[in-house]
Amino acid sequence: MKCPVPCLLLVLLLAGATSAATITVRKDGTGDFSVIQQALDAAAAGDTILIGPGQFEDHSTVRLPGWSWDIESYAYVTADDLTIIGAGADQTLIGPAVYSGVYGTFTPQAMSYQNGGTIRISDLCLRNSWNALQLTGTLYMDRCSIFDNGNGLFWHPVGAGGWVKDSQFDAFSYSLGPTALDVGSGDAGSNILVEGCQFSRSLTVVRGVNGLTFRNCDFVNGEQALQVYFAAHVYVESCRISNQSYAGVELTLGSGAVCEINGSEVAGDLSALVCRQVGGRFTVDNSRLEGGYHALLWAYGCPGPTTIHGCDLIKGSGPIVRCGAYEPTVVHDLRNNYWGTTSETDIQSWIIDSNDDPNNHATVLYAPFAGQSVPAETTTWGDLKALFR
Repeated sequence: MKCPVPCLLLVLLLAGATSAATITVRKDGTGDFSVIQQALDAAAAGDTILIGPGQFEDHSTVRLPGWSWDIESYAYVTADDLTIIGAGADQTLIGPAVYSGVYGTFTPQAMSYQNGGTIRISDLCLRNSWNALQLTGTLYMDRCSIFDNGNGLFWHPVGAGGWVKDSQFDAFSYSLGPTALDVGSGDAGSNILVEGCQFSRSLTVVRGVNGLTFRNCDFVNGEQALQVYFAAHVYVESCRISNQSYAGVELTLGSGAVCEINGSEVAGDLSALVCRQVGGRFTVDNSRLEGGYHALLWAYGCPGPTTIHGCDLIKGSGPIVRCGAYEPTVVHDLRNNYWGTTSETDIQSWIIDSNDDPNNHATVLYAPFAGQSVPAETTTWGDLKALFR
């Protein structure tokens, strides 16, 4: 008997719904495969790969699209829309036993995916490689550890969306400015979220992404926490940036970047905030900023106007604001903040702008102001702002 058209459509839909496979990888041989690359080679779009505990040190030689040389790879992903789940970031370890990254050839890579689609990764550690993960596409990653690599996650987004959550980026071996997370290329990518992550001893770079939010993240023990390139738009929400030997956040290279900071703590030994980008600007609200030996805010070159309101400004050994603006004229608005003093004379002495040098085309607004510092442990930033209402 012939199957009616609606029945045939139902059969086809059910067949499509059940086509995705779950593939297991177990080092003890009890899974479908014992080597990760064998499972990746067998996977099709939409499949899920479950990787058990163990140190996965098997590698192969691959040539990434557009490259003219081969590299060592521990997990080369070619299937789109793939989900890869480990047994835990302390249980499933992918990469060599000791650091073996090679500058110039960018090998080995613990994991790579270049197709421009979507992959999902969770509960594993990518370690001891030049790049922990080099990816072109959309990424959803959570509960992972990026440990002791030359560079961490090198991500070229495609389109909107993607996130990294509850992951650790730590212990980088490349001495010339290790990078934990490098997101973007030109104006690629938008609406990306990085949430609940910790970045240690490394730098995070955002290149031209139109909307990347860092939320509830910690950046500690590095040279710089965050660099923003080109016309990227970055949001820093409820984050803590501390123990940075150079700067907390820097706008550099290109022009027109915007960094909005809210409810956060930012400190740097040289300066908390640095803008040396044409038209780059900070908007800071409801935060605690701690300066260093050069300034708290260092804005020079041809920066855009920075606005800082409702914040606790903690002076370091240098001034609070150091401007070095050329044409065009720019006005930085730092009214309605706590400066740690009630003396306007002191505040004026902590600002270097056009009042100090007529060739400096920057002016800082600072009044009204208030003097008492608010302990972060006992007073919320909302309470601080309410005092100005």
